[in-house]
Amino acid sequence: MKRLACIILIIALFVSGLFFVKTTYGITVGGTLTVDTHWTAANSPVIFNGTVMVNNNVTLTIDPGVTVNLGIYGLFVSGTLNATGTANNEITFMASAISNYTISVSAPIVFGPTSTPWSDATNSGSIIQNANLNQIDLQISSASPKIDSCTFSFQTSYIAPISISGGSPIISGNTISYNVQGSGSGNVNSVIVYSGNPLITNNRFDCNYYSSTSNDITVSSGSPTISNNIFDGAYSSSNNNGITVNSGTPLISNNQFQGNGFLTAIVDESSAAFTISNNIFSSCLSGITTQAGSTLTVSGNSFLDGTDGIYIATGASVTVSGNLINHNSRFGILGGGNISSNTITNNQVGIHNPPSGIITNNNIVSNTVNSIDATTSDIDAENNWWGTTDTQTINQTIYDSKVDNRLGTVSFVPFLTQPSSSAPPIPVTTPVVTPIPTLLATPQPTETVTITTPTSTPIQYSQTFIYQIGSIFNINTIVVAIAIVLVLAWIIVILGYGVKRHFKIYIKQERPE
Repeated sequence: MKRLACIILIIALFVSGLFFVKTTYGITVGGTLTVDTHWTAANSPVIFNGTVMVNNNVTLTIDPGVTVNLGIYGLFVSGTLNATGTANNEITFMASAISNYTISVSAPIVFGPTSTPWSDATNSGSIIQNANLNQIDLQISSASPKIDSCTFSFQTSYIAPISISGGSPIISGNTISYNVQGSGSGNVNSVIVYSGNPLITNNRFDCNYYSSTSNDITVSSGSPTISNNIFDGAYSSSNNNGITVNSGTPLISNNQFQGNGFLTAIVDESSAAFTISNNIFSSCLSGITTQAGSTLTVSGNSFLDGTDGIYIATGASVTVSGNLINHNSRFGILGGGNISSNTITNNQVGIHNPPSGIITNNNIVSNTVNSIDATTSDIDAENNWWGTTDTQTINQTIYDSKVDNRLGTVSFVPFLTQPSSSAPPIPVTTPVVTPIPTLLATPQPTETVTITTPTSTPIQYSQTFIYQIGSIFNINTIVVAIAIVLVLAWIIVILGYGVKRHFKIYIKQERPE
C-alpha cells in the first residue's frame, strides 16, 4: 500500500510537469508549476535541469538568501513571481559558469502577457527586489512587473540584460554593469525598449563597452519615462552613448550623465517630438546629438565641462531654452534653432555655425574665442546680454561678414544692458568682460624754447657754422668740414702766391739800376 502511494505521488509530480530532486546541495527543478510554490533558504541552491514555467494563477515565492542557478535554461512567468530579498540578504539568479570577457551563455527570466502586474497601491504582483542577476537577461513581454534594487552583472555580447516589449514595468533603483571586451560589429544595449510605457528611474548604469557601439538605453519605440538615473561613461574605441532614441516619444528628465570625456549622453535618431529637460551633462564628449529629422525641446539642462554641449544637425527642429551651457572645451552649441533664455558662458565658442533660427534673451558671455561663428546666412541675435554694453567689444567677439565677406552678418543691436532675467544665472567664476579701449590721438607735449646767449669758443662757432651749412645743403657734417678746409687751403695758396708775386715786384723796384 505504501509503495502504491509513492508511485501515485511520483506520477502526480510528473503530471504536474515539475520534477524536484532533493540533493545534498539543494534541489533540482524543471517543468511547469501548477500550484503555488515556495523556495526557501533551506532549498538553496535551486538548480534548473530544464525550463521552469509558472502557470497562470500560480505564485512562485523565493525567499531572501536563495541562490537560483538557471544553467542554460529559463524561468517563464505567466502567473506571479515574488522574489523579494533584503538589502543584507539578497536573492541570487545566475546562469552557467562564464569566462571573463567572452561571448558566454545567458539565461532568461521572461514575464509574459498574463503575468500578474505589480501594484504599488496593494503592494502585490510580480516583483524581483534586492537580487543579484548574474548573466541573466530579463525579458518583459506586454507585462508590468517591478524590478527594484537589483544588481545586473552581464557580459554576453549583443544581448540586453533588460528588454521591454510592451506593458508598463517599473525598473527602479538598480545597478546595471555591462562589461564587454572584444571586437564586434553589432550594438550593445543594457536596456532596450521595443514598445510600451516603462518607468525607468533611479538606476545606475556603470558599463564598459570596450570596442562595440554601445547604448545604456535604446528606445526603439514606445513612450518610456527615463528619469533620475545616473549614467557613467567609460572608455570605448567605438561610440559610447547614454540614451539612443531610434523612434518613440520618451520623456527624459532629471538624469545625471557623467561622461568622463567619452560619453555621448543622448543621441536622437528619430523624427518624433519629445522633451529633454532638467538633466545634468558633465564632462561628456557631447551632451545631445541630433539628426536631420529631430524635433526636440531641450530645456532646463546643464551642460558642463564637456567637449560640445549640444549638436544640432542641419534640418533638425530644436528649441533650446533655459539651459546653462558652461565651460565646454569646443562648442557650447553647434548648429542653430530657436535659442532663447540660455546662459552660454566660458566655452571656446558660444554658438558655432547657426544656419538659421533666432538667438534672443540669452547671456552669451566670456566665450574664449568667439561668441558666435556665422555661416553664410544672416543671423538675428538681437536682445542678448554680452557681458558689456560696449558695441565695439561685442562686435569683436562675433566672427561674421566683417571678418570674412563670404559669411552672413550677425545682427546684435539692440542688445540687453544687463543679464537676461529669463536665463539661468551666470556662473560666479565667469570673467568680467573688459571693454576694448578707444584709441585716441596722443597729444604732443609743447616744447619750451629757451633762447640763450652763446658763450661758444671759436671751435664751437665753427661746429655751429659747419652744422648749419650741412643742414642747408643736406650734406654730412664731415664732408662739409673737409670742403671748408680745402677751400681755406686754396685761399691760403692763392694769397701766398699773390703776396710772393707782389714782394718780387717790390724788390725789383727798390734795386738801383
